[in-house]
Amino acid sequence: MNKEIILKCSPLIFYTQNDEDSLFTWLNKIKEIKKIKGIGEELHVHILSKISNNSLLDLMGIFDRYKFDATQLKIFINESNKEWFE
Repeated sequence: MNKEIILKCSPLIFYTQNDEDSLFTWLNKIKEIKKIKGIGEELHVHILSKISNNSLLDLMGIFDRYKFDATQLKIFINESNKEWFE
């Protein structure tokens, strides 16, 4: 079964409205994301527990760009991508 997990994204720091819009545009392109919800000063991203490596690369890019806690992404480690986390 492909369960849903929640990634917590913070701090939410945007330099312009276009910067904020870019984050949501990028997130909405990831097909495994089922819901994006603001909770206080965090963004909760509801995503399927099994995602493609391309989607994981996008998430890694987002988490790096926006300085989110990327250790959460280790839940997606598998044999084909484990070297990305070394």
